[in-house]
Amino acid sequence: MRKTNNPTLVDVAREANVSLKTASRVLNGAPGLASATAKRVRSVMFRIGYRPNELARSLKGGKSAAIGMVVPNLADPFSASAVHAVQEVARKNGHVVVITSSEGNEAVEREALETLIRRQVDGLIIAPADGRQNTAEPSVSANIPVVTFDRPFSNTDIDSVTVTNREAVREATEHLLSHGYRRILAVGARPQLYTGSERIAGYVSVMKRAGLAQDTYLVENESELDPDMIRSLLKHSRNRIQAILTLNGITTMAVLGILRQLGIRVGIDIALISFDDFQLAEILTPSLTVVRQPAAELGRRAAELLFTRMASKKPLSRQNVVLSTTFHIRESCGCPVPHEQKASGRAHKNQPSRELRPVSGRKDLNAHP
Repeated sequence: MRKTNNPTLVDVAREANVSLKTASRVLNGAPGLASATAKRVRSVMFRIGYRPNELARSLKGGKSAAIGMVVPNLADPFSASAVHAVQEVARKNGHVVVITSSEGNEAVEREALETLIRRQVDGLIIAPADGRQNTAEPSVSANIPVVTFDRPFSNTDIDSVTVTNREAVREATEHLLSHGYRRILAVGARPQLYTGSERIAGYVSVMKRAGLAQDTYLVENESELDPDMIRSLLKHSRNRIQAILTLNGITTMAVLGILRQLGIRVGIDIALISFDDFQLAEILTPSLTVVRQPAAELGRRAAELLFTRMASKKPLSRQNVVLSTTFHIRESCGCPVPHEQKASGRAHKNQPSRELRPVSGRKDLNAHP
C-alpha cells in the first residue's frame, strides 16, 4: 500500500511546540486555550497544509458531521431551491449534505436511505417519493433524526414541513371562476400522493360549490401526458374547456409544450394558472399566473427542525409546520397586468381574489365551437 506524506496532528504539535492534546483541543475548538497558543497552532496547520481526517474523527466521536437528503427529482427547480437552503443551514452548523435522488421511486428511496444510514449520517431530510409507506422506519430505529418536507409520511411521528396545498388551489380556481370561466381542466400527476390529493381536493371543492363539472386529466408521471388526449379534452368537449389549472411545475412545462405543439395560444385561446413558479414564468408571453411555493423556506425550516432535534438531549414532540403559498397574478389567467407590475405580478397569501372582474377584450377565450 502506498503511503501518503500528508501532515498529521503529531506534525502540527511538533511544529507548534505544543502537546498533542493541545493541538487536538485547538482542532476541536475547545474553550480555555490561550489565544496566542491557539493562533500559533492554527497558523502551523495552515502553513504545513494539515487537513483533519473526518472519517477517523467520525469513527472516534460517533458523529459524521454530515446529514443526508433525499428528493424525488434533483432537476426540478423546486427541489434545487430546497437543497440550496438546506446546505446553507447545514454549513452554519458545521455539517455537509449528502444529496441523492429517489427518482420518485419508493424502492430507490429505501435503498438510498439504507446507504445513508451505513454512511452514519447524523440526520436525514426527505421529500418522500410516495409517503403512504414509511421508508424512513429503519432510520428511526437506528436513532437517526428524520424530517420530511413537501409531503409527510402517513401515520408517523416524524416532523414535517408542508404548504397550504388545498387552500392555494382553492384560491387559484376561484380566481379563474371570477373571470367567468366555467369549464376548468385540472391537469396533474401522481394523484395518490399527499400533495396531489390535497390540490385535487381544493379544485373539486370549489367546482362543486359552484355547481360545475369537475374536469381532470391525471396521470402517474408527467411523461405520460398525451397531446392527443389534451387535444380531445380541449377541442372536442361539448362545452369547450376555457382554462387549465396545472398542479405542479413539471406538469406546467409539459402542458405548455403540448399547447404550443397543438397551436393553442395561452392567454388567447385558453387561460392557464400554474401551481409552482419557475424562473421563466414571469418573462414568458404571456407571463404565467402562478401559485408560488416557498421552496427555499421549506428546505430551511426542515433543516432547522433537524438540527434542533439533533442537538436535543431529551425527546421532543412532533412538529408539523405548514407554510403559506403566495398567489402571483400575471397575464396567463386573463388579467391585464400594469407594465410596472409585469416582472413579478401582484402577489398575496392565500386570500380570495378581490378587485377582479370577468376579462374583456378576449372574446375568443370564452368562445364555444
